[in-house]
Amino acid sequence: MLASFSPREKMLSILTYWWVMAAAGILGGLAGLGIYALKAPIYEAQTSITMGIDFTRTGYLGQYDKDLALGTAAGIIYSTEVMQQVADAAHAFNIPADYQTLHKAATIERRSYEWILRLRFSDPNQAAFLANRWMDLGVVALDKAYQHALTADALESYLDALESCLEQVAVNALVPICPYNSVGELQAILSTTEEQFFVEKQAARNLFPGMTYKVSQRATPPLEAVLYGRNNLVLAGLLIGLLAGIAVVSTGLPARFQKRN
Repeated sequence: MLASFSPREKMLSILTYWWVMAAAGILGGLAGLGIYALKAPIYEAQTSITMGIDFTRTGYLGQYDKDLALGTAAGIIYSTEVMQQVADAAHAFNIPADYQTLHKAATIERRSYEWILRLRFSDPNQAAFLANRWMDLGVVALDKAYQHALTADALESYLDALESCLEQVAVNALVPICPYNSVGELQAILSTTEEQFFVEKQAARNLFPGMTYKVSQRATPPLEAVLYGRNNLVLAGLLIGLLAGIAVVSTGLPARFQKRN
């Protein structure tokens, strides 16, 4: 005949030997802490860049448009092109970091009008070098995109003038107000300008021409390693220890051991 199972008795048994579970949980947490201590230290270097919008140039912008402009600029800094250039710089200085490693180790975080670039690496000096290189290359990419954005903005204004001129010529072709000999000539210039505009717009990578930006902090070698993943390991060890303690108490081993003594 099978022994009857009583959840109440099982719970009382577990509560009676709570110290077994507590000890197992503590040992599990210490084991997680020990595993963390065996891991190679990770250092985090950070730089920051302050961005703004020249409202004298753009006029009023809603919050969505401002967020979009700032996000686009950050996307250029964190782009595949820039991160690959950082990886190439690491290779040139014999730093063991490829594109995948850097993309995983790098994060960018926004605080109001400031973007903070963080980079984690096993060596503090190399972490600072890579973070500064990332910032420098990101600013170069921003500068290029910004020049194209200015050109695209100027071409857009020129296109508006040409379209207005085309409307005037269409109304009075015999005595054109605009300085073009014919509608055909005007349409040809309009088509060429449109092509130039789309090329510049693409090269600008949608960067807003009213953006301003300035590096506000450069990275220095961090003095201490970051506690990356330590809490997770300790918590996992604690939970595993508690479960192991419950399993041990459920088998009745502590009770049998206590009776023998």
